[in-house]
Amino acid sequence: MRLFIAEKPSMGKEIAKNLGGKMVNQGPAGKPPTHIEVGGDVVTWCFGHLLEMAPPEHYSEAFKKWSFDTLPIEPKKFELLPKDSAKGQISAIKALLKKASMVINAGDPDREGQLLVDELLDHLGNTKPVQRIILQALDEASVKKALTNLQPNTLPQFIGWKNSAMGRQRSDWFWGMNLTRAYTLLSPNAKGKGPTSIGRVQTPTLGLVVARDLAIENFTPKDFYGVLATIDGAAPVFDAKWKPSDSVPVDESGRVLDRAIAQNVCAKVQGQTASVTAFEAVDKKQSAPLPYSLSSLQLAAGKKLGLGAQRVLDIAQTLYEQKLTSYPRTDCPYLPESQHSSAELIAKCLPEKYSELVKGANFSIKSGAWNDGKVTAHHGIIPTGQKANLAGDEAAVYEMIVLAYLAQFYPPFVYKQTTISLEIAGEKFTASGKAPISQGWKVVFGREEAEEGEDKQTLPVLTLGQSMLCQAAEVESKKTTPPLRFTEGTLIQAMTNVHQLVEDAEIKKRLKETAGIGTEATRANIIETLKKRGFVETPTSGKDKGKLVSTATARELIAKLPDSLKSAGITGLFEQALEGVAKGETPLDVFMEKQTAFVKKYVEIARKAAPATASASTPAVPSVPCPVCEKGKLRLLSGAKGAFWGCSEFRTGCKTSCPDVSGKPDLSKFAK
Repeated sequence: MRLFIAEKPSMGKEIAKNLGGKMVNQGPAGKPPTHIEVGGDVVTWCFGHLLEMAPPEHYSEAFKKWSFDTLPIEPKKFELLPKDSAKGQISAIKALLKKASMVINAGDPDREGQLLVDELLDHLGNTKPVQRIILQALDEASVKKALTNLQPNTLPQFIGWKNSAMGRQRSDWFWGMNLTRAYTLLSPNAKGKGPTSIGRVQTPTLGLVVARDLAIENFTPKDFYGVLATIDGAAPVFDAKWKPSDSVPVDESGRVLDRAIAQNVCAKVQGQTASVTAFEAVDKKQSAPLPYSLSSLQLAAGKKLGLGAQRVLDIAQTLYEQKLTSYPRTDCPYLPESQHSSAELIAKCLPEKYSELVKGANFSIKSGAWNDGKVTAHHGIIPTGQKANLAGDEAAVYEMIVLAYLAQFYPPFVYKQTTISLEIAGEKFTASGKAPISQGWKVVFGREEAEEGEDKQTLPVLTLGQSMLCQAAEVESKKTTPPLRFTEGTLIQAMTNVHQLVEDAEIKKRLKETAGIGTEATRANIIETLKKRGFVETPTSGKDKGKLVSTATARELIAKLPDSLKSAGITGLFEQALEGVAKGETPLDVFMEKQTAFVKKYVEIARKAAPATASASTPAVPSVPCPVCEKGKLRLLSGAKGAFWGCSEFRTGCKTSCPDVSGKPDLSKFAK
């Protein structure tokens, strides 16, 4: 018997449908099924991670008390415990394992999907051979193809995925359990405020938001000036911009801050001869934008549709589970060359509304998106060709994915780029223009694809040395502007391209251009965590509507932390190291040794800076009656994902728990 273990029930059902044979649901009477029998095969499933990292008090009763005397907490062996909600499913899978001759890991095709099945098999002491199925999409053709291409679960790629996910899991726990306690104990004013939550990715992400907000609030605008000349003498009349010479005083960004200088240039050039010193008119081509990765989809949908990052991820996951699009948690926009031959069939199966665009496509075109050398574990998000019947936000996001795919089968956008250099009374001016020749792929997107700030003026054809007239000249008055507040989409973009924000020269040198913090699958959740913990807010009105704004609590936290704990650059290096684990270049134990040393260093820094009373104290928290059993009190606890509140009557059967928000329990789900 082959036993397929899927990441979630929906995936399990799709596998079962495509195995061939009668499907029979099995499980305890009166309860949801735990597995499906199909001929001689069985398909069962997880509900995400069925196991969780054991809390500190599992290793020792002494760890129940928050004290520097027990830090750092360093388990000799990290242990996983069954989640209360998962015990029934784990028991069912354990029984099925005994009957199986072969196990197939059918987790999502990524690091977490690899780990959540592998860790369960390890927990259950599995000795049966294991294979891996990679499901990039859940439509019938994709599932059937994947079923014919099972691979040994011991391949280096899958071992690397597992080890990298374990490294993330363990380092996040080690950071959270130790540094949250250390910097909570360090805070002299922590009483009544609950824990100071510290996370390996959470805290540097918060640091980005706080730094941006402070830059905006401390920004002082500067006036700067340019000169715009109107040139006549060859149709059409056009505008040219002044290029200050090296002798003109400018700031570090090359801006002229003295209005009088610009006024003098206007007076100097107006009515004078303008001589052409250079002329270039070149036809250029621009290829279609690549298909979406998750982060680029989150950015684009946030900008176009006003959707939050988590909402976009949820929609992309729904479209995948409905077999309409490919796997969503991808960091890669490129496509395998082998899939190019299927493109026309996929396109012709799309909903009727896209028929005209499909007719206009040329499926022999092979854009730069088709590149095996750039495809990582997962390719870009594309439609599967299944008929869609969607509405609202789901329809809008689906359309974005479809259009990005169809654009790959249209020719490049062709335009004429013209550049003119002039000399007027000894001053240099330049003019540029961009005139469309052929819209190419831009017809797929329509007007929305118009480029912001595009120089659309039409320029005449000129010859070197040709003389014209500077008909008029005027001073252009401008102001420097502060950076923009982050939206969820632009924060994810910053997290993805953190190398662009790093100022430390040594870190910048070591960071790859692909370095990011968090993963495609976790970034949206990190932002949600920051909101739930009261670190960032999203105003619903005013000039900051829809933006991410840091709270006073967040700024207080970031101000007191050492730079390395809030450095996106250093966290980017850690993420690079995890990538090395995934590729088999760095052993897991070497990664963890470095993480452990780093955390221990900052625990010691906190210990030395802490008041003497911190050595044996626990953060004072409000006493809150349990809203369910009404007997116990909600206590602030630390778990693998950070602080949460649980009922003191846990051992007598009350399983009540709720999130922590700024040191207080979030009781919103219990509101009547």
